[in-house]
Amino acid sequence: MKWTKADMTQYLPEKQYVDTLMIPLIPFDPAGDQQMAGQAFQRELNQVFTNLIEKEYRGRIFLSPDYAYLKGGYEKEKERLNEWIQRFREQPFEHVFLFTFDSGWKKHEDDLAGRLIWVPGMSSGSMKSTETQAFVKEQARGISELIQAYW
Repeated sequence: MKWTKADMTQYLPEKQYVDTLMIPLIPFDPAGDQQMAGQAFQRELNQVFTNLIEKEYRGRIFLSPDYAYLKGGYEKEKERLNEWIQRFREQPFEHVFLFTFDSGWKKHEDDLAGRLIWVPGMSSGSMKSTETQAFVKEQARGISELIQAYW
């Protein structure tokens, strides 16, 4: 289920069955054109991954809105992100997964109120290329297995 009006009307009466939350972590840094293009690509890739996983486990996983943050500001963002997680846990969600391609979160993983799923991603490319499609399918399979291990 996603953060849409249609899914919310379905989620609210059935929320006791939806025990898992997935939060896409989206870095943003307008410091340079090269970084912005790579970050935009990673955002698109993140959306493809999280949408695939949400679709596979529809009715069990709730896909939150993107959590956008300034890249490199992890110390400040930890508190804000944990507040997000705490608010979502009131629904209640038993399992919270944070999905990112940003390796910077790995240093702060123990301070987060959810389980970090970091995937070493592609920094550029085309969403339509066979290489990207193969990468997505392979990684999505592994992520699904990881999520199931926590259930």
